[in-house]
Parts: sequence; C-alpha cells; structure tokens
Amino acid sequence: MGYNPANIHRGISAYFCHNSYVAQVLDLTIEKGKPVVKRVCCAVDCGIVINPDAAINLTEGAIVDAVGNALYGELTFANGVPDKDNFNKYRMIRHSEAPKAIDVHFVKNDIDPTGMGEPAFPPAFGALANALYKATGKRLYNQPFISQISEDQKGS
Repeated sequence: MGYNPANIHRGISAYFCHNSYVAQVLDLTIEKGKPVVKRVCCAVDCGIVINPDAAINLTEGAIVDAVGNALYGELTFANGVPDKDNFNKYRMIRHSEAPKAIDVHFVKNDIDPTGMGEPAFPPAFGALANALYKATGKRLYNQPFISQISEDQKGS
C-alpha cells in the first residue's frame, strides 16, 4: 500500500494560542468506508525550543488525541449527569486508528519560549474536518465526525 496522491484528501488548519503559532496539513483516505489518517505535517512557531524531544512528543500526542476526539469522542448527559463516566463507556482512538505518520517541524528563531502544551491540539480538528469535506463533500461541524459520515459518502 503505497502513498497514492490520487486517493489522498488533504485538509489544512492553523491556530494561535499561548503566543505560539501552529499549522497542520492532514492527509487521509477512505478505506472500507472509514477515514484513515495517513499523515499529519505540523509546523510550530513557539520561540526557542528548549527540549526538542519533549516538544515533539507533546505535539504528536496532541495530534493523536485530537484526531481521536474529533472522530470518536462524544460526551452525552442524562439529567445533567455524564452518561459516559468511565473509559469502558467512552470511545477513544485505538492504536490502529492513529495517524500513520506525523512530521513535526519547529521554526528556528531567537524569540523567548512561548506555550507548547496545548497549541497543537485544536488545529487537528480543523485539518481533519477539511480533509473529510474533500473526501465526502459534506461539511462537518460537530464531533464525533465518524457518526456524520453516511454510507453513501464513504465510497471514496
């Protein structure tokens, strides 16, 4: 299974918070009716990166968590109380559903370090929504996205 650009649906998104800028490009395919995130390329401008390994880990973890939340995360309530009060009731992303590749690039500059913990999380939602729009022709605004992809749209 090679990387076939003809079957790739690409979404992009950018975000600013904690004085950091993050942009992401997400490539996905639809396989057996389900979205498969093939690759996420992430650029981060957060000033001087003090610990590159930790910053890469934070970014990769944020992206995997965001993709899982966007596709599968759902919190419902009954009488003001969460229905999903434990992990056995809450659908989390599985290892096989995580992005197949994540590339992280940091802008090199001499600016004092800014925030790094949260900024990579939100743009993955937008990039995924934009890629799913390319794949299905339908704009998705509410999570979980997986429940909004109808059978007739999964044929890409």
